[in-house]
Amino acid sequence: MITVEITTIMDLKALMGEKKDQTIVLPEGAAVGDALNQLCNTYGPVLNKRLFANSGALNPGIAVFVNGCVIDALAGLESSLKNGDRVLIFPPVGGG
Repeated sequence: MITVEITTIMDLKALMGEKKDQTIVLPEGAAVGDALNQLCNTYGPVLNKRLFANSGALNPGIAVFVNGCVIDALAGLESSLKNGDRVLIFPPVGGG
């Protein structure tokens, strides 16, 4: 098993019980997609709809980082996680 730190902000934090930071436990060999699916299983379909399109891809504007590196520069949702990794889920931000 591995332990991963999850951080999120704004409306995503509200969908996850107002927890900005939390720790989740995943099996060895887990990927970013596994971590996000575990969060959706914990917090329900509203979070799932906010994160994922019907195709299973991340919704436009949702950015996920592992240890400061955007997963698009890695292997996307298949990016491997290891014990102690820090995952940031960042919702779209607008304004001016």
